Amino acid sequence: MMKYAGKLEYYLFALIAITLFNTFLGEKFASTLLINILIALTVTYKGFMVIDHFMELKGANKNLRFLMRLYFVLFPSLIIISAFY
Repeated sequence: MMKYAGKLEYYLFALIAITLFNTFLGEKFASTLLINILIALTVTYKGFMVIDHFMELKGANKNLRFLMRLYFVLFPSLIIISAFY
């Protein structure tokens, strides 16, 4: 019997595709502010996907979820700030 892909598999494939896209951007384009911002935004999005779907914190304690989301907002923000130096 063949098992069909569920929601988590689609999210996993999306994460892999975004990671490959970021790798492509990093390899093919010069390090510009726009590329850094785009990569930081995709890192944030990927972090939110992992928090909600793989760590299953969507229905967890709001403080814990807030702290995890803050982590994935703070560090990509530092990526953007580092592009100015």
